[in-house]
Amino acid sequence: MTHTVWFVRHGESTANAGRWLAGHRDPPLTATGRDQAMALREPLRELRPAVVWSSDLQRAMQTAALAWDGPVTPVAALRERSLGDLEGQALAAVTAAGQRASLRTWFPGPPGGESLRELANRLLGWLAAHDRGTDAMLFCHAGPIRTLVGLLDGTPRDRIGLRKVGNTEVVARQIGPQTWAQLHASVAAERTEDRDPGRRTP
Repeated sequence: MTHTVWFVRHGESTANAGRWLAGHRDPPLTATGRDQAMALREPLRELRPAVVWSSDLQRAMQTAALAWDGPVTPVAALRERSLGDLEGQALAAVTAAGQRASLRTWFPGPPGGESLRELANRLLGWLAAHDRGTDAMLFCHAGPIRTLVGLLDGTPRDRIGLRKVGNTEVVARQIGPQTWAQLHASVAAERTEDRDPGRRTP
């Protein structure tokens, strides 16, 4: 038996509007972001998830509160990935410094932050441990959505970071039994010899 998981990206945040990298920083929604979240109410009303989870960062929690009428459980493991030394920096400055590619590669990631592979391990470990085999909705971020959907779709690792995810975009996928556990085992088994022992763990 399969079940449905709906991934919902948060509305526009002040970081999105200002074109700077948030990562684990906690900027709120803009007025536009709140309007985007409110616009989700009608389309989401037709869905019947058994459980609704949200990243505990306020841009995701605010979106969930505005878009969904039922209970929402905050989950730290569903946060956007840590961007380490790049958090708070303008995207233009990161691009000019030649560091933008580190946001897209599977491994390694940005200096002091999580790679997409490390993000996948974090997300999949939590999802595997909390898999109830029932329909679920996740309010979260572009990084988790592109990573999880990419893995579910069998996207090559070097292409996962290229997926675009718009504010309040909703992506649905059918999940089979033990899918999260199987993906977690696959990612966890990847080589770790190239890990830099000097990098900070987020």
